Formats: sequence, structure tokens, C-alpha cells
Amino acid sequence: MLAVETTHHALSLLFSSSARVAVLRVLMLDPARPYYQRQLEQATGLPIRAIQRELERLTEAELLYRRPEGNRVYYQVDRDHPLFPELRSMVLKTSGPVDAMRGQLAVDPAVRAAFLSADEEQCLVVEQTGESTRVSPPPNIALSRQSADSFLRGLREQDLEVDAFLKSGKDLLGRRDDVLWRHIESAGYVVAKGAGVP
Repeated sequence: MLAVETTHHALSLLFSSSARVAVLRVLMLDPARPYYQRQLEQATGLPIRAIQRELERLTEAELLYRRPEGNRVYYQVDRDHPLFPELRSMVLKTSGPVDAMRGQLAVDPAVRAAFLSADEEQCLVVEQTGESTRVSPPPNIALSRQSADSFLRGLREQDLEVDAFLKSGKDLLGRRDDVLWRHIESAGYVVAKGAGVP
């Protein structure tokens, strides 16, 4: 199996633009989510002008939808585009284990939030109450699941497992508009986002 760096390089050569690869990687890992330019800038570390240029090119290629909303313009992957399955597959195959797992979590409708431990050996998935995830973690990451109700109860009761993930772990999805985050923030936690998470 090729090293992640080698496969990243192969993907960059294939697309001839490392900026385009970086933008595609973020978009394809969580394809159901709409992004605005500053989120992509934060996730990729690229200058805003490079983000704008690549979004324009990907929109022209009809890989993305462009939707103005107020003073922001959101971009989202067109999952009905004929190249979508292959592009997403290439991104997942050239990703490390954490990003590959993140890609699975992002498209699972049962997942509301996911946290990676500081040592990257455990992942806590918060599921929609009454639903179960269908995620297969990589062999080196232990996956634990909690319903949203159980997670909120653990938050209130200062459960040690929940506390450890929120104090020193990382947010894998960045879906801070979920009501769970209001509870997390009001409990005084400031959770870092994982690498590449907008």
C-alpha cells in the first residue's frame, strides 16, 4: 500500500493544482454540507484568492452548486454529477485513516458529532437518538458510540469519558450549528477542530 504522502502527490499531479486538490478534499469528505469561502480558507490554509479561483473552476465544471444566501455564497458538491463517485473514492483512497473515517462519519445520517481523542486512538460518535451508525473505523482507532441523550446526560453529570474527549480531543466534523454545541459551549468547553475541519 502506498504511503499517504505518495498518494496525495499522485492526486496533486493528476489535477495539476494542489489548491484544487485541497479544496476538493474538504468538499468530498463531507459532500452533503454547504461551505462558504472563509470555511474553506480555514480548512485548507490557502489564501482566499486561491479558494475563489478553485471554486470558480469547480463551479464552471458543474461539480459544485453555488447558492447565495444573505451576504455569503455557499458551495456544495453536486452528488448527481457523473464524476462524483469516482472523485470521492479517489479522495477517500488518498486520505489517511482519520480523514477516511471522517468521510464515512460525514455521510452517515445517524451521526450528529464526532470527537477524536488527543492520541488519535479513540473516537466518540454522538448518534441521533434511536439510530445507529454504520461506520467501520480503521483498525488503529477504537470507536465508541453514544446517543445524543446519553451524551447530554454525560455532559451534565461531567462524565469522565465525555470530559476527556471535550477537553483534549478534537472535533472531527465541525458541525457547530447542531444544538449539541450550545450545550457543549455553555458547559465551558472549547473544543479544537481537527486538521482540515472547517
